[in-house]
Amino acid sequence: RLRMRAGGHLQELLARLRDPAACEPLDGRPLHGTLRSYQRTGADWLGFLSGLGLGACLADDMGLGKTLQALALLQARVCAKPSVPSLIVLPASLLSNWKAEIARFAPDLKALYLHPSELDRAGLDAAREARGRHDVVLTTYGMLTRSPWLTEVAWDLAILDEAQAIKNPSARQTRAVKALKSRARIALTGTP
Repeated sequence: RLRMRAGGHLQELLARLRDPAACEPLDGRPLHGTLRSYQRTGADWLGFLSGLGLGACLADDMGLGKTLQALALLQARVCAKPSVPSLIVLPASLLSNWKAEIARFAPDLKALYLHPSELDRAGLDAAREARGRHDVVLTTYGMLTRSPWLTEVAWDLAILDEAQAIKNPSARQTRAVKALKSRARIALTGTP
């Protein structure tokens, strides 16, 4: 029988993986608002996992602040890697919600809204080059399938809101999401 024992650094890492509340707090620009304790724990946990390049799924009931936790993470990531934007993919019906939440809680976050309701045809065509001037690009599952360049870019984070939208593995939007390149992926869902 072979027995292995984790060394110091790995042992510490495994202990932190087992206890999300023990994660170090995110550093970065503060939000314009206060996170509740469970939201702070969630945001710190997302920061810890994404810092390791691991994916995460934040599955909370509606109204518990998944968007706010993601914004806290994005604020911290922007401070750590300001030149690499993140991508948020969401249903079109939530674009205005995210826009309002960013304006309210993270107004310093430079956001590009990649959708025909926000940009004219020329703006949509220029978005590929414009992404580098933004901290985050928000687009919809539908636009992801119509803008193949989104899957060619190396994003910092790829955040999927209402991630149950990709439950069908053979759907076109699911295949497009799987083709995204990012350092880490985060799924947000109110439908665990």
